[in-house]
Amino acid sequence: MYKFSKIIFAYYLLFLFWGILFKFDITHTINTAHFFPSRSLNVSPFDASGGRLEILFNILIFIPFGFFMGRFSERSFLGKWGIIFLISLFVEILQFIFGIGATDITDVITNTSGGLMGLLLYHAFQKNERRQDVTSFFFGGFLLFFTFILLLH
Repeated sequence: MYKFSKIIFAYYLLFLFWGILFKFDITHTINTAHFFPSRSLNVSPFDASGGRLEILFNILIFIPFGFFMGRFSERSFLGKWGIIFLISLFVEILQFIFGIGATDITDVITNTSGGLMGLLLYHAFQKNERRQDVTSFFFGGFLLFFTFILLLH
């Protein structure tokens, strides 16, 4: 089941970057970024965010990342949390460099918070390998379902 969890994590990372950087439509995003690059930078937390739904989505989308970081990384708790922060910051910097979407400190905060929740979830299940497998399976099923819905759209 550990190998299956790694496959789910790899799929999740693809899904995460596809969703955040390309908004689930690579062709449109690349064309827009190429012909109409738009760079915006918001460094005031929660000032110009897309609303509560976007904040909630950012938190939820990073919970699996924190869980899988807990499962696969040998680093300390703070080290794992630091990686989550750096990945979130890296994604925002990529958005700014390529003119894709808006670069927003709120996203870094909410993504990192979601990752922290995932880490805490992992540590809550850490003693029980079976629970970890069930949770990994749940995340995998969720990703497959969400991908199917996106493909229908």
